[in-house]
Amino acid sequence: MFCQYRYLAVEYLIIAVLNSCLSMLVNEDLDISETQYLDIDHADIIARIDMTEWETQADSKRYLTFLKGRVGRKVSDFFMDYLGANEGLDAKAQNKTLVKAVDDYCQEMQFDKQDKTNARESVYNYCQAQLQAGEEIELKNLANELPISDDNNFIEFVKNSEYDLEDTFPVDRSALRQLKKFSGSGGGLTLSFDSNLLGERIKWDPQTDSLVIKGVPPNLRDQLQRNSGLN
Repeated sequence: MFCQYRYLAVEYLIIAVLNSCLSMLVNEDLDISETQYLDIDHADIIARIDMTEWETQADSKRYLTFLKGRVGRKVSDFFMDYLGANEGLDAKAQNKTLVKAVDDYCQEMQFDKQDKTNARESVYNYCQAQLQAGEEIELKNLANELPISDDNNFIEFVKNSEYDLEDTFPVDRSALRQLKKFSGSGGGLTLSFDSNLLGERIKWDPQTDSLVIKGVPPNLRDQLQRNSGLN
């Protein structure tokens, strides 16, 4: 599907790959017939081009917005090849870099565990507020959420390091969860827990690469008890 439209004096072009679905149609005489419709709610891949920005700011990395559903990487690559486009601003990568920069800044400032938890919480709340307002992350405003010292602040810290963060970029909800949770999966094991539990209920031994969990969730404990025959 190709769709060109204007919104708030900006010209856009949408290119979407849509599937057609079969359904049944009942008319006023209660006759049933077969009909086809476009499955817009489950679009696989969509690209939106800001044609106004493309024409006026050729160096911009943000005139192409590329959204994809649950399709394979090769399908996405073929679609980008078809458009003759390269990915510009990677919002997910920017958000992951932001999380790393915040953690590194906390280490640079020698925060204790509680101060680091508070800093991560403040950054997360700011980003969530921007997401709900439909706004982007602005580094200069985000920096106000973090403590500063006489010779160090977050903006200067980012500029003096090789994080390659843009001044503004969209919020990526999944990447920012790392500020609140540790999670991972592999080898049949999936774990996720609030970051403030590390060092309290959950302890990690890097020498043995093991986690010790105190206070197993009740529903998991019930399953373990039933499996071990303790009930």
